[in-house]
Amino acid sequence: MKRKTREALTGYTFASPMILTVLIFTIYPIIAIFYYSFTNYQPLEAQKFNNPVYPSESLEFNLGYFQSDVGPDDYEKLLSSFEPVSFIQYDVGVNLDEKEKESIKKNFNSEKLIKDFVNDDLPEKMVVSEFMKEYMITGFQAFLRYIPDFVGFDNFKRMFNDQYFYISLWNAILYSLIVVPIQTLLAVILAVAANSKIKGRNIFKVIFFIPAVTSSAAISMIFWLIYSKPGILNRILESLFGGFGYQPIDFLNEPNIALYSIMAMNIWTTAGYFMITFLAGLQDIPKSIYEAASIDGAKGWTRFWKITMPLLRPQILFVMIMSTIGCLQVFDQIYFLIKNMRNITISFYIYKNAFEYGEMGYASSLAVVLFGVILFITFIQRKYIKEEY
Repeated sequence: MKRKTREALTGYTFASPMILTVLIFTIYPIIAIFYYSFTNYQPLEAQKFNNPVYPSESLEFNLGYFQSDVGPDDYEKLLSSFEPVSFIQYDVGVNLDEKEKESIKKNFNSEKLIKDFVNDDLPEKMVVSEFMKEYMITGFQAFLRYIPDFVGFDNFKRMFNDQYFYISLWNAILYSLIVVPIQTLLAVILAVAANSKIKGRNIFKVIFFIPAVTSSAAISMIFWLIYSKPGILNRILESLFGGFGYQPIDFLNEPNIALYSIMAMNIWTTAGYFMITFLAGLQDIPKSIYEAASIDGAKGWTRFWKITMPLLRPQILFVMIMSTIGCLQVFDQIYFLIKNMRNITISFYIYKNAFEYGEMGYASSLAVVLFGVILFITFIQRKYIKEEY
């Protein structure tokens, strides 16, 4: 084996855990979500053929006779009163569609099931797929595992008539348009302050970085206390403007204010995180450039806009892209704090369709649209915001 080949195999062997992790947890979910977006996949149906079934007990409920009380002479009577579709649907507990019902009517072996019941030959416990394989004459393959129906572009067509799709997508875009520029500028200012020679700058860095490493759920609960009607914010505003007739505001339940309240919280929690990125960029700028500018008579703001900002372009592009992606995908704060449908974002609407409404296919199509929006905006940012001045 050649030396280069051995080196390549060694490298791939050491990298294989990470490669497998990316394939399983990143590449496969992306492929799966594109597939499910063209189906009517319902997560509650996915396990219906893996659920346990107790054949003898189910038949006792269906027929109204205990197994110990019947004998061979009762076979014809039991068979005449047995209806396989209702038995599978209501006693076994399998939600059947019309195609499955027709297949059971034509192919279910009722004679064998009743005979096994009468002769006490039924297994004590089976899973639904094993039961159907045992008692279907043919066509049992459709009951071995759940396969969603292919619906083509129906999920995407449905979006055109879904008002909450437009509301949630616009809210996510508005969220990004407001949060990203303010957050980026604030992070730059914090980085410049942290990079200056002032006393206690290390404590300053820690204070602004703490929200970035704090649980989002904990921060959401803190801001719920701040934003509530009897909360701290209303008390402060009432003490300042109570003489002008100020009335407490329910910041999280007022549709015209709720989303902007979440924006303010997000800016506060993430500006410190991006401050570290800009701080690293500032420390790479040669001090000689600032010294030369000072000799030429450039003042503080001039140096900031003409030297610092242009030389931070690579970091600005990175922060804007990552911040935009994060804002378009914002979910946790909306989940914890927003209680009305007028202020939801598209990530939260995807969650509601997938896990509350049980419509994973439609949720997947929404996720594909969000993927396309993020990809398009990232492309625009990469194209029109240059890394070099």
